[in-house]
Amino acid sequence: MYQLTHALDKVRGIGDSWTTALAKKNINSILDFLLYLPIRYEDRSQIFSIAQLKRLHNSVLVDDVNPGLKNEPNHQQQTSKFAKKERNYQAKQEFFTLVIKVKDYRQYYKGRLLIARATLVDQSGELPAIWFNNKFLKNKINAQQQYYASGQWKNGSLLQANLEAITTDSPHTARLVPIYSQVTPFKQGSLRRLQKEIIDHLNPQEQLLAKQLTSSNSTSQVFSNVQEFFQALHFPQSSQDIIQAREQLALEEIIFLINKAKKLKKSWQENHTAPQIAINAQELIPSTLPFALTKAQQTAIKEISADLQKSTAMNRLLIGDVGSGKTAVAAIAAWHCCLAGHNAALIAPTQILAQQHLQSIKNLLPKQKVQLVTAQTSKNFKLDSATLYIGTHALINKLEIIKPALIIYDEQHRFGTKQRQSHQAHLLTMSATPIPRSLMLTIFAHLQSSILDEMPSNRVIAKSWVVPQVKEEAAIMWLAEQLLSSKDKQAFIVCPFIDPSQHAALENVAAVKNSLEQLEIILNKYYQQQGLAKNQHLKVAILHSRLKKQEQQAIIDRLYQKDIQILVSTPMIEVGIDLPNADLIVIQAAERFGLASLHQLRGRVGRAGQKSYCLLFSTQQTEPAPNNLLNRQESHKRLQIFAQEKDGFKLAQLDLQHRGAGDIFGSAQSGFNKLQFASWTNLKIIQEAKKISEEQLDYQSLLTAYFEKQDFLNTINNN
Repeated sequence: MYQLTHALDKVRGIGDSWTTALAKKNINSILDFLLYLPIRYEDRSQIFSIAQLKRLHNSVLVDDVNPGLKNEPNHQQQTSKFAKKERNYQAKQEFFTLVIKVKDYRQYYKGRLLIARATLVDQSGELPAIWFNNKFLKNKINAQQQYYASGQWKNGSLLQANLEAITTDSPHTARLVPIYSQVTPFKQGSLRRLQKEIIDHLNPQEQLLAKQLTSSNSTSQVFSNVQEFFQALHFPQSSQDIIQAREQLALEEIIFLINKAKKLKKSWQENHTAPQIAINAQELIPSTLPFALTKAQQTAIKEISADLQKSTAMNRLLIGDVGSGKTAVAAIAAWHCCLAGHNAALIAPTQILAQQHLQSIKNLLPKQKVQLVTAQTSKNFKLDSATLYIGTHALINKLEIIKPALIIYDEQHRFGTKQRQSHQAHLLTMSATPIPRSLMLTIFAHLQSSILDEMPSNRVIAKSWVVPQVKEEAAIMWLAEQLLSSKDKQAFIVCPFIDPSQHAALENVAAVKNSLEQLEIILNKYYQQQGLAKNQHLKVAILHSRLKKQEQQAIIDRLYQKDIQILVSTPMIEVGIDLPNADLIVIQAAERFGLASLHQLRGRVGRAGQKSYCLLFSTQQTEPAPNNLLNRQESHKRLQIFAQEKDGFKLAQLDLQHRGAGDIFGSAQSGFNKLQFASWTNLKIIQEAKKISEEQLDYQSLLTAYFEKQDFLNTINNN
């Protein structure tokens, strides 16, 4: 009997070659190997006769999803139900399984290619079969033996059919067959045989799971022992077996991560201290504010104030849509620190945004001492007391000198997690659309969160449209018409790049220089159609990071003075441009931006409460159709959803599904998902895991050691 903790060399059939190959994938124990799960399953469970198979194809009854017989209702109903429930584990229906005998076997070489041919026969007819480079097949053929033959139909033959004697319990055919990621240099069949050898000889008395998933549907089975559980993962009887077993693995993994988050939070509380800020409850909100706060802002201020009065450092995320008033909340928190005689720091990702914050906070708190610290002003830096320092990354280098009681990071996804750590200050991070990593941190309560889910009465999110390529020129002309109708209107055109890319895959992606040229061509065409004199033409400018700082500032000054009607820019305007008259934005190559960036760009217009519009152009519409059609359709669908959805927090959830969660305990921000079995989008399992972790504080299963080892390996690999 095998034990889960046994080394792999105890398994019959695993020698030095296997041990070495598996060790490269960090697979060293039997449990490691059993958790090397199939990436998909091929449904070879439906048995056809040769006559049925021929009739199927002669009648052209094959569809895109299921090349099985359309008159097999039970099979099709099961597959459809399975596909809807769990697309990740959908069994592919590309194989046909027959019960046959083999006759007329022959083989020959064509160059270096070994080709074998035979005729498969059953009571309903005969069918040719072809194999390539299978030198061991000849020794397996017995004309008197009945076989399961599973293969793909091509040009009237069964191609690369897998033959298994009916007298054996085959892991390769007549069932849902697991397909694994390749372990070089071994074949799929060898992997399946080893998995079956281990599962068949596991100690059935070994209890694997300490808790069964209780939130699944009532028909979910309970695995009574380790053999049943791994049988369902590798050699399931039905698709429901796969779903139930995978959900159980996901539950175990999420519980492990929740427990880890609790330990990290406890460690933060023990190791991060900050000055206690005395706050007068009667003066919670300064009287100098020129407007009334929303209820959501008032609630956030109370939550932050409560944290500031503790000696344990605050670690809070302030989530609010573009224009929801995050700056006012942060400014009031900093004001309280300064009133108590401490310094505070507000760090922004760009100089433009830092300067904007400086002006906004001077308007909100005219009596508060503030100082700007950027790369340009750092030479004039002066240390003072009870001061709010506002700056860019240059301010980070001054924190040891300033010793702020509160550090505020605006647009937190622009700063690395290591940059945002401080051991002697309260920490407040802000985001208009939290990146997936932050969303997961809130789910696991690794940090506290305040949500501004209420917009000021005068704030309206821009109406958004995905513009078909054939209508892009007309859209630019409409934009020109809108701008010419009022001297107060202004517009942005945003492009991903400064120069056209030399990379073939990106050659169609808009760059600011090309966009400016195309814009001028379209505008000149419009001016001619309308008979407009030169002095009536719109003033256009270009802005990007390669311009000198003085040139950038001059353009921004002209923009605020209404001397520019259209600004063609890179995404550097994503944060920091608060232009009250801007009410139109065109986003070129919109599919290249994340949802957070799109939402930020859309938030650059309509900031004074006026009607505003966001037009999304996509370069993918010009690309040839064949190979990446599904990717283009998915990108277009994502843009359509963005155009309809105006809630930043919901967009964060969509971003989570699209990008992955990032490393919720490390420094990775996105596109890196260490989850092996769970999905960040399965909220039902996350809720169940939270419930179990709260009810059973010392919850453990035999998988805990596996997750700890994997977490350690991931830490080593990422350092």
